[in-house]
Amino acid sequence: RTTVILSALTAAIAQASISAKAASKAGTALPPMRRMRQPLAGRRTAVRSSSEAPAETPAVPEEPARQPYKLPRGTAPLGDYFDPLGLTKGKDESELKRFREAEITHSRVAMLAFLGFMFQEALLDRPLFSTPELGGIKGPAIYHFQQVSERFPLFWLATIPFFAYFENIRARTGWADPTKGGPLFGLKEDYEPGNLGFDPFQAYPLDSNGKKAMKDKELNNGRLAMLGVAGLMAQELVNGKTMYETLNLDKIVPPHGPI
Repeated sequence: RTTVILSALTAAIAQASISAKAASKAGTALPPMRRMRQPLAGRRTAVRSSSEAPAETPAVPEEPARQPYKLPRGTAPLGDYFDPLGLTKGKDESELKRFREAEITHSRVAMLAFLGFMFQEALLDRPLFSTPELGGIKGPAIYHFQQVSERFPLFWLATIPFFAYFENIRARTGWADPTKGGPLFGLKEDYEPGNLGFDPFQAYPLDSNGKKAMKDKELNNGRLAMLGVAGLMAQELVNGKTMYETLNLDKIVPPHGPI
């Protein structure tokens, strides 16, 4: 009997120890499946939080928009910025200013050329260039250049320093110096195309409205002069006559016009 009682007590103590260990494990640790799911749940939470609040990217400052250069527009009948061939499309400010500089320069040359056509042809009976061997200048003005070269071969070479002097002034006034960091074939930022300060008769207005009107007049008359000179040359190439002969003015006011 004693042996049976001791065996029963030993089994009870062992069972109690096993139960205590199981209870302690159940109170502090998670089952195996839940222990495996815990990191997955944490990952889902991290992914969800990152999708709900994306990381902010650093803001890139926008480049300020460049204001177009306010060139004189011109007036009717050509309208604002006459450009039927679209040569100014896609051009930046520097190129537009260079185009306007070329337009004003050729406009001024064309206005002088138109006067030269009419003036020289009016003096054919009293030519400016004459030699005993070849006589005076004859015929339409489109051939006068060659006739002057035949009579005075060095005349046009003598004019090179004259034109070079004024071209040098124009280049120094308006064009940027590429040797000092300026763009190649670019104009100075503060230079207004055509404004060389040349006004010997003080005819340029002082008020802003007068200046605008004068610029528009120069543009319109210069464009008209370029078209007019092209028309004069085409007409004289077609019929080989002076403009006074074509218009019959040589008969009204002999011999070649009003002069």
